[in-house]
Amino acid sequence: MEPTDLIGLGDHPALDFVNSTAALGSVRIELLGDGSSYLAWLELAGLIGPADTAIIRERFSTAELDDIAAQVVEIREWLRPVIAAWSTHETGGISAEVVLRLNAILEADRRYLQLHEGNGIPGLHEHRHWAEASQLLVPPVAATAELLAGGDRQLVRRCEGVDCTMWFYDRTKAHRRRWCSMAQCGNRAKARNHRQRQAR
Repeated sequence: MEPTDLIGLGDHPALDFVNSTAALGSVRIELLGDGSSYLAWLELAGLIGPADTAIIRERFSTAELDDIAAQVVEIREWLRPVIAAWSTHETGGISAEVVLRLNAILEADRRYLQLHEGNGIPGLHEHRHWAEASQLLVPPVAATAELLAGGDRQLVRRCEGVDCTMWFYDRTKAHRRRWCSMAQCGNRAKARNHRQRQAR
């Protein structure tokens, strides 16, 4: 499994954000280690487009992007227990402190709509003015705010794989998903169970 294969396993961009660092066996993966990596992750996660990436790379220095990456890692680590607590809390409530911090980050956003025409069918597309580097903190925080405001906390689960740190949003019909990836943790669990049965 390639590190970038982690993107999408969460089935929600907020969970892909907390999964942007993970333990795969004894190997620790960090997808947001610097500004360039963070931009690549934002694009692969579908939170910005290629045109945004080009504008951002032109507008902000490597040092600015690296500083933002360090900030976003700190935010991710702060959000991990927030999401864990929210998903297991009886009411799904979040503290006023969490709301204030998320809102402070979201205030930096500068979105606007543009009308586009494709194949004779008009459509609206959202864009951003990338004026300040701090706006780069907004996309994963906005995804997290959307999860906390409208997600079903009972469908947010941690992978049952041994030593796995991944989270996912269970979109399966029966809501019985247990693994971040059947190809990884699911197969390892099957192999472990098979060995245990053979040892009896």
